[in-house]
Amino acid sequence: MARAKQTIRKVCEHCKNEFEAGKATSRYCSHKCNSAALKNAKRKEIIQYTESLTKKKKDENVKADISNRPYLNVAETAALLGVCLNTVYNLARKGKLKATRISQRLTFISRKSIDELLVTNTIYETMPPKEQKPVADWYTLDEITQRYGIQRHQIRKIVNAENIPEKKDGTRTLIAKRQIDNYFNKKGFESSLINLAEWYTVTEVIGKYGMTEQGVYVFASRYKIPKKQQDGKRYYSKQHIDILKNKTQ
Repeated sequence: MARAKQTIRKVCEHCKNEFEAGKATSRYCSHKCNSAALKNAKRKEIIQYTESLTKKKKDENVKADISNRPYLNVAETAALLGVCLNTVYNLARKGKLKATRISQRLTFISRKSIDELLVTNTIYETMPPKEQKPVADWYTLDEITQRYGIQRHQIRKIVNAENIPEKKDGTRTLIAKRQIDNYFNKKGFESSLINLAEWYTVTEVIGKYGMTEQGVYVFASRYKIPKKQQDGKRYYSKQHIDILKNKTQ
């Protein structure tokens, strides 16, 4: 890497003193610190390796010590099987290990039941992957916007958040019908309102009731008035707006 045109103020990772570095990748202020850091790193590797060997030997000694005993406690059983304590307790609750509780904190498990657990259980077999059920019905994006009155970017957010299946059909994007319908049903959408006969545009609501455009949006949101999106325009249920406006007036 080429040297920097200007020196860089850095802190040595070994001695923690500031120094002027000629490269952005420099980590140490001198060859001495560099060598010392390498020695420390090798020393740590040796210590970790030694500790792992010690632990392994200790575990082997524990297993050798308990292997011939007729009864083991939960910790010894876990060490013998190479599992955690919760696994041993779960096996005992399911009756796969014969356990005897002597006191609140002391439970013994027979070595015979451990041997039987390993002998009588079936050989592990990988479960075949679950077959995905084919999705029969699909919506186009336009069909979703017309049915549920939302914009395309909102559909994308829902599909991503809910992991709803989708596929390409030429230039069209198709979205799984059942999953979309389930999503909106959970949100309280009433499918019976889809077939409402009459609709207001925002402009028509403004003209009839003297509201501002923002006022129409706030009113529709507050009372959850059914809406739909069609040909780039938003429509609100005429029936619901007329009833609510008559009540409020």
